[in-house]
Amino acid sequence: MEVKVKIVEELKIKQIDYTTAMNVIIEKHYLHRKCPCSLAFGLFCNNDKLVGIIVFGKPASYTLCEGIAGKEESKNVIECNRLWVDDKMPKNTESWFMSRAIKLCPFEIIISFADTEQNHVGYIYQALNWFYCGKSKKQKYFRLKNSSENIGGTKYRRRERMAKSKIIELYGKEFVEEYYSSLKYRYIYFNCNRKRKKELLKKLKYSIKPYPKELF
Repeated sequence: MEVKVKIVEELKIKQIDYTTAMNVIIEKHYLHRKCPCSLAFGLFCNNDKLVGIIVFGKPASYTLCEGIAGKEESKNVIECNRLWVDDKMPKNTESWFMSRAIKLCPFEIIISFADTEQNHVGYIYQALNWFYCGKSKKQKYFRLKNSSENIGGTKYRRRERMAKSKIIELYGKEFVEEYYSSLKYRYIYFNCNRKRKKELLKKLKYSIKPYPKELF
């Protein structure tokens, strides 16, 4: 117990710049690609060693923002779209980090997704009392067909998303391949006081469901 307390006392959370966040995310996070980033925090051990990253970004889809609690609350929505913590850190470091980073985030409505393709159920969100609001719909994307750059299957190729028009421009229409994203568990957190939380719960357009305990 004393060791765990000492480790926690040595951890510090600091806001970091976009470039630092994306460099680490591209290298360390399983998706290995950039994401929208409005705000990012780093987890530092002994004040200088970066051992974790969390990124909050504005969702590109206005329908996602408006679909949570209505158009009037869409500006209050942010997505927690990347979380990485060094595997060498003690158990529960991720939840410790996320719970404190959320308090530093100025947005009231935070959404995040657990990717079933990566066998993620969202236990970290459940541990922090996020609301589970069902599964997201599959999204259609495009990629370059029969390319040596795409060897490795869907889990790798989804990193190589391209605009359909760009593929046609560079390679021709016959090299466009459609594919769909995996299903994801949707979690929502209201980052506000109790009174405001009750107000947002009344506006919530999703049904709150029991936590999933395994992949469907």
